Amino acid sequence: MNDYKQSITDMSWCGLVSLAIAQQNGDCGFNAIHENRFLSKWLYVAYKQKRFSKTIATDLEHLIRIAKSKGQFAKLKELLIELYQQP
Repeated sequence: MNDYKQSITDMSWCGLVSLAIAQQNGDCGFNAIHENRFLSKWLYVAYKQKRFSKTIATDLEHLIRIAKSKGQFAKLKELLIELYQQP
């Protein structure tokens, strides 16, 4: 697997696992509004703290722009699942 694909897969997996843990701990609800709010903040912090490879920085920026422009209708969870499952 190339570095870009591995980095995007890792980022997506981390976001989805963080969401699941937050939901299990009661820190995030299970509806789309709560999920989008949590993932929006998570993506922003991950980008600012440079948690992932520079190769996916533009992808993180794009996801953050989607979150800002579409708000609760951004479907961030679905986007991360799609990125995680890419062949």
